[in-house]
Amino acid sequence: MLGIEKYDNLKEVMPNLMPVLRDAIQSEFLEIKKIDKKCQKFIATCEHFPELKKAEYVIFSQHIKKNEHKYEMFVFIDAEGNVVRHVTGAEMELYGLLGSCTNLHLSHDYVEHEHHCVGDECRH
Repeated sequence: MLGIEKYDNLKEVMPNLMPVLRDAIQSEFLEIKKIDKKCQKFIATCEHFPELKKAEYVIFSQHIKKNEHKYEMFVFIDAEGNVVRHVTGAEMELYGLLGSCTNLHLSHDYVEHEHHCVGDECRH
């Protein structure tokens, strides 16, 4: 959505998030999700990638086709937005590891736009 930020508090919640990642999340080019750190799959993944224990969120593309998943790159970040580690889709899958970012608030403009638009069609 051109010019509409998805989250009105992303910069405050994650002050160290790189601007390119912040812009990609705000424009919905990339998605951010909270990691379920109690999930057995995540606990097992941390045995292979111990630094992921510091991660709170993962940034990824929701637009990647399943058959191209192995070429995807996941960006794991900590609570402040610092990059903890990059992991490829060939190294792991995110299914079953993620939850909503309840601390991020959808902006009023975004909610209004979503209310009036379905797909590419908007009704005002």
